[in-house]
Amino acid sequence: MNRQQALLFAPIYLPLLSSALILLCKEFFTNKVRRVAEYLGMIIGMGLPLVIVFSLFGHIQTHGALEMVIGSWTKEIGIVYRFDGLSLLMIVLAITITIPAWIYSRKAGPAQSSFTALLLIQTSSIAAISMTGDLFNLFVCLEVMGVVAYVLIASNQKGGAVYATFSYLMISSSTMVFFLLGTFALYRLTGSLSYAGITESLALLGSKDKALVAASLSLIVVPVLLRVAVMPLSLWLVDAHSRAPHAVSAILSGVLLKVPLFALVRVLAISELGGSIGLAISYAGAITALFGVLLALAQSDGKRLLAYHSISQIGYVVSAWGLAISQGIHTSAGTLLLATSFFHAFSHAIFKALLFLSVGTATDAGASRDVYTLRGANRRLKNKGEKLPLTMICFFVGALSITAIPPFNGYFSKTLLTYSLKGTLHYNLLTIAGVGTVASFIKLSRIFLPSRNTIEKVGRNLRPTFPLTIHLALVILSTLCLITGLFAQQVILFIGSALPGKEQIIFNNTFFYTAENLTKTFWTVASGGVLFFLAISKPGKKVLSVLKQFKGGFSDLFLGFAVALSALMGYLLLV
Repeated sequence: MNRQQALLFAPIYLPLLSSALILLCKEFFTNKVRRVAEYLGMIIGMGLPLVIVFSLFGHIQTHGALEMVIGSWTKEIGIVYRFDGLSLLMIVLAITITIPAWIYSRKAGPAQSSFTALLLIQTSSIAAISMTGDLFNLFVCLEVMGVVAYVLIASNQKGGAVYATFSYLMISSSTMVFFLLGTFALYRLTGSLSYAGITESLALLGSKDKALVAASLSLIVVPVLLRVAVMPLSLWLVDAHSRAPHAVSAILSGVLLKVPLFALVRVLAISELGGSIGLAISYAGAITALFGVLLALAQSDGKRLLAYHSISQIGYVVSAWGLAISQGIHTSAGTLLLATSFFHAFSHAIFKALLFLSVGTATDAGASRDVYTLRGANRRLKNKGEKLPLTMICFFVGALSITAIPPFNGYFSKTLLTYSLKGTLHYNLLTIAGVGTVASFIKLSRIFLPSRNTIEKVGRNLRPTFPLTIHLALVILSTLCLITGLFAQQVILFIGSALPGKEQIIFNNTFFYTAENLTKTFWTVASGGVLFFLAISKPGKKVLSVLKQFKGGFSDLFLGFAVALSALMGYLLLV
């Protein structure tokens, strides 16, 4: 075992050891020691793995992926872990969002030691998902990540959050049984659980087994897409994200929707049917982007509006991701599409985490989440002790990012993504979705307008001290929105070099500032303004009131799953 192989498992075991340290100190030591253990645990469990994965990047670029088998088993029957560029990107995504969310939670809550320990366990499970080389281990790691998510959502300790957790738990756990059935079917066909073993065996099978392979892959893929929240599998997300604590909402939207999707890249590579599945998913993604933003525009609750936008933005990611799989990730077009998909996933993770935290802070200060009635958020935050309007500034950084205004990251990721899809139905649907995004954020931003009602001023001496950790988390995320925009070319080239495709991504940074792209941005913003005024008109309000009634009940979640599973199976049997 060389040095690089010894470090391969560090992103998995370091967060687990840190979590154990925190829980041990919580049980047996004083509050002061417990607090020191939390900060030390975050440094060891998140900071150190981040350094390690970047230190391994040069090795995997030069010598290829690092691979090891747990225990003394042979590769054919052991549990294989493989660290490559995609693993690095998924781990970096998780840690980049989790750290600011944790900083925010220090004062805004939940601030318990157990919360920190859960975040570390979740980070460990994500690292394992990114490196696992077999289907059953993927199932186990996804379930660990899911169980942690259930507890995090319920940490709000309110009835609504508990119900949202229960719904997510039941639908997720029930559908993952189908994942196991699909895994079992592939095992019976191939005699292997590893991606490599399944791939080799499927290549030797005849056409008579195509139907069983198609059914098996459908049973595996659709439960994972439910966690990604692709329509019609997204109805669980709104309650879970809107009722969770703000820090948890940021992590759910920023991380937990993306990790299962990019884990599927390796799963779909095991069969020739992967390209057909990717194409079908890409269309589902484009439809998700459009319907998600329409439902967001209809919302009056600020966090529900953001939750529907999480659905819409994951539609952008899935559209490019699915077409990348369809084109083949080792082709130049596939490499560009997959890099673009991940870049937008990374950008969305940053600006959506920022939006959840800033909007959550503002609505907490106003004691209301109704975007139609809440006004004067700045004055209310000032009464809470905020000296500078950093919450509002950071909100607008996030809003400008998600509406694709330069120089923030959302402009670059959306521009490259939509340009890559030009000439397809996806392009048209995503362009319309962009107009809806502008309209809905004009609507949401009105919470910072001055209030028509007099807000009682609180004397300077009576104002509480505004938590520094809240501002620190917001500033970190805002800075990332700006930096990943200003250095978009370098970020995309880095992502492309880390992905499995052997083709290099070559483009000029001036591409983003062409007259065509800037003109498109102008008309998108202008159309979004027009749509906003139509939405607040009397006819518009009637239409939106109809859309607002669209709520998925518990039975609807299973119906959506059955429809998606049947549709994918039927499609694969016809191609």
